[in-house]
Amino acid sequence: MEVNVVAGDVTRVKAGAVIVGFFEEAKSLDGDIASIDRALGGAVSGLVSRGEIKGKLNEINIIHSLGRLAADRAVVMGLGKSEELTLDRIRGAVAEACRYLTKKRVNDIATVAYGVGVGDITLEASAQVVAEGALLGVYSFRKHITREDEHVELKKLTLVGGKKADVKHLARGCHKGRILAEATNLARDMVNEPANFMTPSDMAQMADKIAKEHSLELTILDKQEMQKLGMGALLGVAQGSCQPPKFIVLNYKGGKTDKIDLALVG
Repeated sequence: MEVNVVAGDVTRVKAGAVIVGFFEEAKSLDGDIASIDRALGGAVSGLVSRGEIKGKLNEINIIHSLGRLAADRAVVMGLGKSEELTLDRIRGAVAEACRYLTKKRVNDIATVAYGVGVGDITLEASAQVVAEGALLGVYSFRKHITREDEHVELKKLTLVGGKKADVKHLARGCHKGRILAEATNLARDMVNEPANFMTPSDMAQMADKIAKEHSLELTILDKQEMQKLGMGALLGVAQGSCQPPKFIVLNYKGGKTDKIDLALVG
């Protein structure tokens, strides 16, 4: 998926759909949703006044722009009550909205950062969970499925900031969110594979590929090496398997003191 960050007017961003948020207790529109409402001739505020848009968490309402926006559709996403808003809720709401839109055959989505200034939510943190929500929400493992998927693939996500000064914070958050979400989805791929497609040797090959792509240190211990090190408890977990076990360690060193180890046992 292509992920972009731009500064500008959310009503002028071309996409299949543009998502904005609305709080449950809100009495009036402001910010991005107000800009969308003005461009749509009051369509959003009209639906709010009639009770069709309530702002409940994960509620989704679609309004076709009919050429009044650069985007084909405006999506009002419920954020629930502002005092209850958390980064987890933003992530979940974005995931729900993106899933819904891909089911409607929308593959190009624009959105904004949500909840900035509510509690301790920062622009960068909001951008991170927006990127995570989009990537995690549209995840699908279809490697061994032949029937056509009812969802389309989300090809492009654009995060819109109102000011140029916001872009660096949004970009940093998006970058971090993308790394975390893609790592999670890789783990999902491995878990979803049948056991005969994801043997310890297959896991070792995948770890080797990751290590080469991201300049990580890789250590792979086989059964004999594990026995020499007295790793009997771990070997007991693999006992009875028809495949020889592997102990895989990926080691990242980002600086003098920054070190992360990831161990996998197959």
